[in-house]
Amino acid sequence: MSSLLSSVFPYFSPVITCICTFMHAGQNTRMRKMTASANGDTDETSGLTTPRSCEVPLCSSYENGITRIPEETRLRDPEAYHPKAVCIGPYFHSGRNSPCFRRMEQHKHWCVNRLLERSNHSLEPLVQAFLLRLSKTIKTKSFQQLYSEPVDMTEEGIGMMLLLDGCFILHFLLRHDPNKGAEHEYWTKLDAGLLDHEYETLQWERPWEWSLVAIDMLLLENQIPFVAVRILFDILKTEHYKAVDLTACARNMFDKYLPAGMRTSTRPIRCQDVRCLLQLLYRSLLPNPKLHSDLMKPPPKPPRTGIDPAKKLDTDGVRITRRQQWYWWPLSHFQEPFTFLDIVFSHGKVQIPQLEVSDASIQLLQNLIAFEKCYQGTTSHVANYAAFMDALNSDHHATELLRKRSIFDVQFTPAQPELSLRRRCKQDVDPSSENYLSRMMVDIVLYKEASASRKKTQTPMSDTAFFAVLAETAYVLLAFCWYIVS
Repeated sequence: MSSLLSSVFPYFSPVITCICTFMHAGQNTRMRKMTASANGDTDETSGLTTPRSCEVPLCSSYENGITRIPEETRLRDPEAYHPKAVCIGPYFHSGRNSPCFRRMEQHKHWCVNRLLERSNHSLEPLVQAFLLRLSKTIKTKSFQQLYSEPVDMTEEGIGMMLLLDGCFILHFLLRHDPNKGAEHEYWTKLDAGLLDHEYETLQWERPWEWSLVAIDMLLLENQIPFVAVRILFDILKTEHYKAVDLTACARNMFDKYLPAGMRTSTRPIRCQDVRCLLQLLYRSLLPNPKLHSDLMKPPPKPPRTGIDPAKKLDTDGVRITRRQQWYWWPLSHFQEPFTFLDIVFSHGKVQIPQLEVSDASIQLLQNLIAFEKCYQGTTSHVANYAAFMDALNSDHHATELLRKRSIFDVQFTPAQPELSLRRRCKQDVDPSSENYLSRMMVDIVLYKEASASRKKTQTPMSDTAFFAVLAETAYVLLAFCWYIVS
């Protein structure tokens, strides 16, 4: 077993014996000391002893671990769910040594060494403390149970994979800390290549690759449990990182690399509630309840005609406009943050946030919709959004209207005149019974009916009456002027 692990993880060969001892010989004295040390029960330290803490188990709302995409969904567009630059987790583990992933695999080892150097620790105690803390936190007998389907890896292999990928994700998140504070000088020198020539080469020779990495880290099957990242951060954090919020780092990374229009909200999300990075993105994109106090209330009655195409709505007096984000103070101070899902209707206007339609945004929508389908208890907001936008965008006239009003920022030339999100996502997307946009669609229908009723009751003014009113107004003005002059 040790020889096998040494061939797979050459950088960790000094600790292979330690890992095997942890997995198979947990009753010896060394293990008891190791356990006590990791729990903070003894005064014996290895430089990685942390205080006893209450680790929050994985989210109880999901019965299984990180899931796989149903085969019928994958076959429609296999490339949408396959990473292009970095493999995370066991589902794509067999391809880690391929040329397209080799660069980031080497960078993962660099991230481990850099984090150890910053925290003044060594590798062996890190592995010991991490595996002990992780096994206690997940409360399962096997790391295999972290994933919904069996993976062709040993327990030791899964543990080392979680450590390697977790350090890679942790370093990437810390790099995007919005409040760098005392570490700002360190990251500035690192970016400038003053601290490490290897990082400088990776940063400047292929800077576009980081966008691919960010997208890859949000694919449904390319995930590891976020609890592994939290444990590594708790073990390796220094004095400068005590105030760091990993969810804020992740959101800052999303806003930097994700397509325009997918800006996340600023609503607080506890780090303990995050299952994986894709779930964090999904929760950060959910509609803001403050923007609609009745958002989640059922509509008074279901829409009789659904939603008309944008061109017809515009003709009927319902104007389709782009919802603007205010960036200048003090306007930005009084505006509630919103995401591309926050569509509102007010005073005859449907305000829709802009969405960049590109290969990257379509791929993210595909994985977000798949996330809604695969995890029980998840809302269907992204699927309902896609169905609503397709109803507005049912023909090429509506598509042209939405593009002219900057609601769709199309980054490629579509093969067809109309731009269907459902067709591009290659998924069967139908509005759910608990559609968060149902009430707004009812309000639009009621507004159209009220406008039509007002038009019927209004009596058009005849030409004679118009000229009579005009003559009387002119007489009053002339009389007033004569009074002033006299």
